[in-house]
Amino acid sequence: MDAWTWGLAALAGFGAGLLDSIVGGGGLIMTPAMVNLFPEWAILNCIATQRTSSIMGTSVAAWNYFRHVSLPWPVVIAACVGALPASALGAMLARRTDPELLKWLILAMCVVLAVYTFVRKDLGQTHQPRFTGRRQWLAAGGVGIVTGFYNGVIGPGTGTLMVFAFVSVIGLDFLRSSAVSKAANVAADLSSWTVLMLGGYVRWAVVLPLIIGNMLGSQIGSRMAILRGSRFIRWVFLAVVGALTAKVAIDLLVQSQH
Repeated sequence: MDAWTWGLAALAGFGAGLLDSIVGGGGLIMTPAMVNLFPEWAILNCIATQRTSSIMGTSVAAWNYFRHVSLPWPVVIAACVGALPASALGAMLARRTDPELLKWLILAMCVVLAVYTFVRKDLGQTHQPRFTGRRQWLAAGGVGIVTGFYNGVIGPGTGTLMVFAFVSVIGLDFLRSSAVSKAANVAADLSSWTVLMLGGYVRWAVVLPLIIGNMLGSQIGSRMAILRGSRFIRWVFLAVVGALTAKVAIDLLVQSQH
């Protein structure tokens, strides 16, 4: 890999880490970048290789959130426990799933998320947990299972979906939701990445610049989110969901014309 490609990979990793650490959606940057930098790779090679770096970057963001944000640890633990096996199962099924169907599902999900978040102006602005005790564990575990499975089967948009789920289902504000989603995302990424790594999909020669860029971006992005709070995160969330919706819609339109 020449210096130019190395630098572009690191830059893509930085952008993805910056976005992912705030509200998820790093796949919007990383997946197109990997496909363009390495057009000869299969899509699972791109996903497995970039996920190697996202695990490291998201871990940095999670550590920053844990140090500065008061977290509901039962929600964190239950979400991670649910996401681990679900993501591995999703990764096993990814190779047997029609990618066109997945794109339509992503598009529908994005539209619902964007409309609901835009209409509910107060969504995620206050921390009002809806459950306590065992019910909170079950709800958080359910979120972890659903979003973890999505992570394994589809991947891009997982962090964004997690943030929305912790806000709308559990009742956390956007700042705490971003923090909890980082822990659950690491668990899901680690699980699905292990399945892909054992299948030989990781291209190790490209991993180092991706990791360096992603960790640096995650460090900056998570500090920005902590300083600016839930209102800032909500607007970034809406921007990411809008961009993801536009990307998937354009992909489907282009494919329908061929």
